Amino acid sequence: MKAACRLALALALTLAGVGCGESEPAGRSDRLVDLGKRPPLVNALERDPRTGEFLLTTNRGFFRIDAQRDRVRRVRGTVEARGKRAPIGTFLELDRGPDGELVGSGHPDERVLPQFLGYLRSDDGGRRWSVVSRLGNADLHKIVFKHARLYAWDAVLSALIISEDGGRSFSEPFTPRGLIIDFEVDPDDPEHVLAATDETLFRSEDGGDSWRPLLRGEGSRLAWPESDRLYLAAKNGTVSLSEDGGDRFREVGRVDGEPYVLDPVSGNELNLALSDATILRTTNGGTDWEEAFRP
Repeated sequence: MKAACRLALALALTLAGVGCGESEPAGRSDRLVDLGKRPPLVNALERDPRTGEFLLTTNRGFFRIDAQRDRVRRVRGTVEARGKRAPIGTFLELDRGPDGELVGSGHPDERVLPQFLGYLRSDDGGRRWSVVSRLGNADLHKIVFKHARLYAWDAVLSALIISEDGGRSFSEPFTPRGLIIDFEVDPDDPEHVLAATDETLFRSEDGGDSWRPLLRGEGSRLAWPESDRLYLAAKNGTVSLSEDGGDRFREVGRVDGEPYVLDPVSGNELNLALSDATILRTTNGGTDWEEAFRP
């Protein structure tokens, strides 16, 4: 059986880049993002602290990227609920939970399960997922853990939802009109939240019960690792910093491409995924960016 799998893998890699097993090498000629589809193109970027790999999810799937070895592996995950199982990866939001596990949300790649998978958890690096809550009722586009809370934006409700019991139940304050493409929470104040539509950055100071416009700007992507380090990457590639919680921003750098996900490591170190799955890194607060990975 092992010999047959190896033979099948060799033939698949030669012909189409498809193999046996739960994850597989991805040919470097294969693009990780289908730029011909409607956004979102890139869903999530995380770093696995155990392996150093980047975890990238796009509209083509879930990939583990070893930037040091210039190696890409596709993770073929499955989600199980109600006695049924479906592949997952193409429409997957993910984050690392408080205990190092992967959490996420999205849609099944096959309509064996409901279209909206709710809040998910994986304890094996994304190969097997289970539903924690809201199966069929929630599509979470971003998940943030701060202040012993889970914050998420639910595209089904068009609402910021907040959990204080690990994602089993949520309160549902509503967000401003329009599709929220990113949001962040003040590291010092659990009630202070910023949310960005494609055109406007909004602020709430009461945990999402009320909002007011803060800044006009296209495609704002946010990261708030420290109270005086609020980063905003705009669609045109400019990177700005606010040291006062969003009252004033100043441009600190620029990247060549459209930012899609900002993943903070510390106050001055961030990783950034562009729309084509290129991953950039800064260690000086966004002033200079180096290429960590290019597909």
